[in-house]
Amino acid sequence: MAEEDLPVETVVLIDEEGNELLFALHDAFDVEDVTYYLVEGVDDPELVLVLREQDGKLVSIDGEEFDRIMGLLENDID
Repeated sequence: MAEEDLPVETVVLIDEEGNELLFALHDAFDVEDVTYYLVEGVDDPELVLVLREQDGKLVSIDGEEFDRIMGLLENDID
C-alpha cells in the first residue's frame, strides 16, 4: 500500500473565534518530556502548526519555542 493510500489521522482545533478547523496530523514527537504535534490544515495546506499538550489541551507554539522545535525537526530530517 502506498503512503498516500494510508488513512490520515485528523484533529479538530477551535480558533479564538470559536471556528472549528480540521488539521491532518503529520507527526507526534517528544522533546524534553513534552509531546509536540506537527499538523497541516486540511483545507489550507499552507497552514502548518506545531502544537504541544498543555493541561490536557493542544495549544499552538510560537516565537522562540517554535524556532527551537522547528530547528530540531529540520536537523532530524537532514
